[in-house]
Amino acid sequence: MAEPFRNDKFPVRLADGHEVESVYYGSGTLCISSQAGCAVGCPFCASGKSGLLRNLSVEEMQLQVDEAGRRGHRPRRITLSGIGEPLHNPAAVARFITLSATEGLPVSLTTTGHPLARLEEFLHLPHNGLMLSLHAGSSALHRRLVPHGADFEELWAVLERHWPLLSRRRRRKLGVNFLLLAGVNDGSAELQTLAERLRTFPELTLHLLTCNPVPASPFASPPDEAVAEIHARLAGQGINVRRPNPWRVRLEGGCGTLLLRRGARP
Repeated sequence: MAEPFRNDKFPVRLADGHEVESVYYGSGTLCISSQAGCAVGCPFCASGKSGLLRNLSVEEMQLQVDEAGRRGHRPRRITLSGIGEPLHNPAAVARFITLSATEGLPVSLTTTGHPLARLEEFLHLPHNGLMLSLHAGSSALHRRLVPHGADFEELWAVLERHWPLLSRRRRRKLGVNFLLLAGVNDGSAELQTLAERLRTFPELTLHLLTCNPVPASPFASPPDEAVAEIHARLAGQGINVRRPNPWRVRLEGGCGTLLLRRGARP
């Protein structure tokens, strides 16, 4: 069994011979995959380098939870933040959220918000949190960093339309992920544009992330002191912003590092 303060990344073999990766964080969170591959194509992420093969079933998502248990882990919560776009597999993901809740395991998910019609549905599901991976304050940069994600302006319009319908507790379970990329999205203008958008949604949490090394990727995050300065600047404007989660900034199972391995059919 892995030491409790370390990440434990492990492969899970599927019936067709493919393998997806999951990771147990020492904080008690189990991160699992919802697809074999990913169609979004974010250039800084290794998880979609092989493209999308297929969706995972509820049973295959549960298989990842069972494998964590066999490795000696007892997760307190689950996040669908591994390989795949959860909204591209909506029926299985929604059922997995419901079934896990009956087992006392709260489930959160990370999504690009595409397609928007499904995002509107998922905003109201009994999940433990929905994180929007946006990584930009402007439409042009968002299109570059999340090439097959939701339309940026329409996504914010969806949030604005549904915001009054959500309870304050539900609003607090929504957040924006912003992966800081040196020389790309860490400039004052981009961050200021993002801050102005976030002021409309005061309970929305902004999660700053930093890069994990990905083979052949030209991206890197700013140094720690620059990240701290960005955090202080945004917090000073009243933005509900959090520093990078240390469990997600690891070579072993950090964000964007989980891989699909194609296998021959047995």
